[in-house]
Formats: sequence, structure tokens, C-alpha cells
Amino acid sequence: MKGLLIGGAFPAFALSLLACWVIFLTAMLLAPVGASSIGAFAEDFRIWCFGYDPVTGRLELAYVMAMIVPQFMIGAFITYFWWEPLRELAQTPKIVARYLAAAALLVVGSSAGFALSAGRAPGGELPFPAEELRTAYEAPRFSLTDQDRETVSLAGFQGNVVILTAVYASCPHTCPVILSQVQAAIAELSREEQEDLRVVAVTMDPESDTPEVLRTLAENHGMQSTLYHLVTGDPADVEHLLDRMQIARERDPETGVISHANLFLLVDRDGRIAYRFGLGERQQRRLTAALKILLRERIASG
Repeated sequence: MKGLLIGGAFPAFALSLLACWVIFLTAMLLAPVGASSIGAFAEDFRIWCFGYDPVTGRLELAYVMAMIVPQFMIGAFITYFWWEPLRELAQTPKIVARYLAAAALLVVGSSAGFALSAGRAPGGELPFPAEELRTAYEAPRFSLTDQDRETVSLAGFQGNVVILTAVYASCPHTCPVILSQVQAAIAELSREEQEDLRVVAVTMDPESDTPEVLRTLAENHGMQSTLYHLVTGDPADVEHLLDRMQIARERDPETGVISHANLFLLVDRDGRIAYRFGLGERQQRRLTAALKILLRERIASG
């Protein structure tokens, strides 16, 4: 083991592995998405690793950087500390090529194995990997005002499953799609399941979205049911909540239009964020599947 670490074998293989992984990440960034097995795998990979939004085609730059930049930092570290052994090993190109091939085989084989082990649903779509994607992060706490001027807090929904998302009334693009996707997912639930569900849509424009404005928005989308709570409040409190929800957003100073991430956070009965979804047909099907799973669960403390 000591000889392996001192010589050039370990750093050469590690650098080859990093290089192949970066090539794989780049391929996932550039591969066309679609109904094919590779296209579906690439889309799922982008959604979970790059913050990809299927509707807008946007990627979260912070996610992309977090996936790729560390590989170069690790590579620089390895090169610095094993420079001499690497320089000596570079005199034997055949050996270097073997390490590179072994690393590539490992990356490609592992990725292919993951895709195959997941199986396929009808139509070539990856089935919803409920257990693998389940998280248990504490959901952000808040106390805001809904469209009926009622105080809404997550603590008040203890025991319910909550869909937590963000929209704003004057949004000209994806906010109506967000609300429609919520309604489409809920339409797939039974009446009994719907009774244990609540939807909280936080405004991204608290300065303009008063309860009256949000009431009009709810009426326009047929959201008069007690399931739906479109909430606003003190701008500082709302912005803090959106930050904790990791809703990336940016307002155009000239038009006032807010470019934003399109996210659904599913909070389980114990107040933990269990799943995170974006927009799109596949995401909608998974949103419905996840809701059914969470609604079947009971409160852990009960």
C-alpha cells in the first residue's frame, strides 16, 4: 500500500478517473434529452445533479459548478503532491493509457450499471426511485398570511403532507404552469388523500402581492378550496423563506419580470422535506407518485 501511494500508479489512476468523470459530466450536460433510454437518463441526471428545469431548459450554474469544479481542484492537488512520480510515469505512455482505459471503464460501467439496475417503466421511462431520492431535511419554518388573510404556518399543518412552492401573480411565464401542475397532480388523488394534503405557494413578489391580489390569482386558477394557501407577508420574511427553500430568482430592473427556479418541495407529515421536483410531464408523474407515498405514511411520533 505504501509503495502504491509513493509511486505513480495511484495518482495516475486517480487523475484518469477524474478526467473520465469530467468527460461523463460534460456528456450529460450536452446530451439531447428525449424519450430514448439515454435521453431519459440524461434528463434525470440533469434534474438531480444540475438543477435542470425541463420546461425552460435552464440549468442552475451553482449546481453545475459544484459538480465540476471540485474535480479540477482535486486534480491540481494530486498533480502537485505526486508531480515527480507522475513525471516519471509519463515516460511510459502505454502504462498511462492502461490507467486511463481502466478509469474510463469504471466510470462508464458504473453509470450503465446504475441505469440498468433501475429498470424501465412502460414507454422507456425510468421508474420513480422513491427510496433513493427520499431526504429528511427539516422544512423551513414560517408564519405568513394567505389570500383569505388567515395566518399560515408549517406548524399548523403538522400531520398533513404539504406541497411547498413559489409563484407570483404577475408572472408571464412559468408560474401558471406551476399552479396547473399542482392541480393536475392533486386531481390524481382520491378525495380521502386530498383531505390530508395542503398546498402553500409563497409569493416571489411580496411588495406587490397583497392578500387581495393573491385571492384574485387563486380564483383565476380555481383554487378556492381550503387545500390552497397563497401566502405573502413582510418582504424580509418572505425573501428569507425563499432563500431557505433554495428558490433561485432574479428580477429584471427594467421589466420587473422575475426569472426564477420552478420547484416543488414535498414536506411529509413530520415536517421534513422528503422530495424535490421541477416542472415537466415526467416530474408531474413523479410528484403524484411521491404524494401517494407520503399520504400513506403516518406520523412517526404517533
